Amino acid sequence: MIELYVLRQFAAFAEAGTLSEAAEILHLSQPALSRNMKKLEEDLGVTLFERKKNKLELNQNGTYVLDLARTLLEDADALAKKVQEFDRKNRTIRLGICAPAPLWTLTPLISQVYPHLSLQTEMESEELLLKHLIDDSYQLIALHEPPAGAEFFCKKCGTETLMFALPQGHRYAKRKNLTFAEMNGENMLLMPDIGFWAFVMDKMPDSRFLTQSDRFSFNELVQASSLPSFITDLSEKYRVTPPGRIYVPISDAEATVSYYLVCKKEKAKEFDELFRLL
Repeated sequence: MIELYVLRQFAAFAEAGTLSEAAEILHLSQPALSRNMKKLEEDLGVTLFERKKNKLELNQNGTYVLDLARTLLEDADALAKKVQEFDRKNRTIRLGICAPAPLWTLTPLISQVYPHLSLQTEMESEELLLKHLIDDSYQLIALHEPPAGAEFFCKKCGTETLMFALPQGHRYAKRKNLTFAEMNGENMLLMPDIGFWAFVMDKMPDSRFLTQSDRFSFNELVQASSLPSFITDLSEKYRVTPPGRIYVPISDAEATVSYYLVCKKEKAKEFDELFRLL
């Protein structure tokens, strides 16, 4: 049987070029390394080296074995990582989301139903979410539209309505609702990582948006600023919201969305209890 450590020594010799340099790198005596190279030849039943006076070189067999050995060693080195990744996947629910809000509602449910599993989430475009659900990068995804296709199973998992968060002295602070068009041209504060909600910038092309990705810093900025910002009807329940703002719903139809939790139909039974709680 050929031992991996002997193949590592063989590859080290090929890299170093001499037995003495390889032995030094391996912290091994030169005679011990020489014996192991001889043993490798015996185990394989072929000669691997051309032995010249004070010099050892790989022959054609040795060059071929070196390519094979490097492949085997790479696979061996990757074994632990692959096993750990396999174990992690079996202990992890991978959820892709199209916006932050589905995570607020789904996280406690997933923790309740699967307390022994960890949750890994990423936010991507809905096109990529579906692509990565199909290739099993995600087990579950949350979309703001039910997907087309008989290969998917989905169920509504919530609704969200976008609102303008206005300072108390704002000219529209007493309005019962507003449209994107009415606020177009106003400079706004905006969290950048809002998923598909980023379309609001297209709805207000004449506005300038000041972004801050850190939630705590963003809330501090909102409190200190006279600029309007966005908030949703779910924010007060699931997030700390800055005080002193007046929330005015946006009346445009696209400002209210429903979310759908989606899995591949073949995995619906695996998540049956979660879907029943929605």
